[in-house]
Amino acid sequence: MGAALAGVLFTAPGAFALPPQGQPLPAFSARDLTSGPHASHELKGRPTLLVVITDKDAGDRMRGWFDAADEHVADSVHRQSLITLKLPFFVSEGAARGKAKNQVPREFWKDTWLDKNGGMAKALGLSSSDTPYVLALDAEGRVVASVHATVDSPEARAIWSALRR
Repeated sequence: MGAALAGVLFTAPGAFALPPQGQPLPAFSARDLTSGPHASHELKGRPTLLVVITDKDAGDRMRGWFDAADEHVADSVHRQSLITLKLPFFVSEGAARGKAKNQVPREFWKDTWLDKNGGMAKALGLSSSDTPYVLALDAEGRVVASVHATVDSPEARAIWSALRR
């Protein structure tokens, strides 16, 4: 998988509504799979591959991005995953976290942030999709590239190029 588990330019097909290139992400908060609190400002300090899933069945597609990152970017690029789902009220955050823990290796639990109420997706302007939203962030936490695509799509090149700068 990569150093840490778990982000086509805005005018390209499949692009989504995020801040323009060079702007930071909107503020959001989350808890990792160990229940530790986190906030978007923590994504500053080093380039980051941020893979966001908004559908409970997108885990394999998310893992594909991290597997490919091992081939395309340096180990110094942080790998961060964000799971933001709008689950039914009767599914507790603990149950959602437990299911995610079963699919994510323990060594990546702190780099996998979970939001079962979909608030992060709303803050980021993302709709529910089984295709990951992927962002490349620079060391200042600014968006330098983004795609709504699978890792094997031609659009993925924009992410790898942005993270090699």
